[in-house]
Amino acid sequence: MIKVSVILPTHNGEKFITNAIKSVQAQGFSDWELIIIDDGSMDSTYVVVGGLAKNDSRILLLKNEKNLGIQKSLNKGLHEARGEFIARIDDDDEWSDENKLKKQVEFLDKNSDCVLVGTGTIVFDDPLAGGGKEIFKYLNPETDEKIRNQILGKNCFTHTSVMFRKDIVLSLGGYDESEATLHVEDYDLWLRLGKKGKFANLQVHAVKWRFRENALSSKNRILQFKNSFGLVLKFRKDYPGFLRGYLRSWLRLIAYCLFKFIPILRVKYFLFSMGKR
Repeated sequence: MIKVSVILPTHNGEKFITNAIKSVQAQGFSDWELIIIDDGSMDSTYVVVGGLAKNDSRILLLKNEKNLGIQKSLNKGLHEARGEFIARIDDDDEWSDENKLKKQVEFLDKNSDCVLVGTGTIVFDDPLAGGGKEIFKYLNPETDEKIRNQILGKNCFTHTSVMFRKDIVLSLGGYDESEATLHVEDYDLWLRLGKKGKFANLQVHAVKWRFRENALSSKNRILQFKNSFGLVLKFRKDYPGFLRGYLRSWLRLIAYCLFKFIPILRVKYFLFSMGKR
């Protein structure tokens, strides 16, 4: 049995996906498979990944003939996975710690009551915009108690950093595919997982998350905030701090609306970093 299945959904990801894949291949822990789901890409993503897969039997490339969206693609990867644990990475992000998988596997093996473990994050700017450098980094709350006290106010896990127990997630039905969790499907899954076991975040900066201004100002962001509100209301009886979390959600929405009109990129970086802490 494979220990870890890494799931990577992609749509038109030709620009960065090679770096994402190489960061998985660079892991010192080698008992993994990488399941890449090409979700109806119109660029050369399938060709790029296919070339890399030919030289590494641990890479499994799947293709959706039409774009199904990230929720269905993630579930497709889950049902193909042979690993005990599931790790996630996105096509424009990278793992910066070569021992990320090793540390998380050891933690889950030692803590059988933990269902989900993440790490800290390094945020870096877009190399296509002349950057590619570190902007800031942050650590997510470490213990189950601290995470539970904050999780209604913010998503305490970077999706591309997590590792979780596959069997428990499958017993919950995987990622919710409804409109109500679109763009917050990871947050919804964490809130459901927390009813089955404990949370944790390793205090290491193990992943690099790409800050892209166009992505932050996309039309999907408002829907993301709306669906986040729905999750806070839905799980208000399962976690503490409902009123504090609900207020913080509104403050984040207001800050985002102001964010779009700020012309100075450095100020945007600062505001964005405050929202992650």
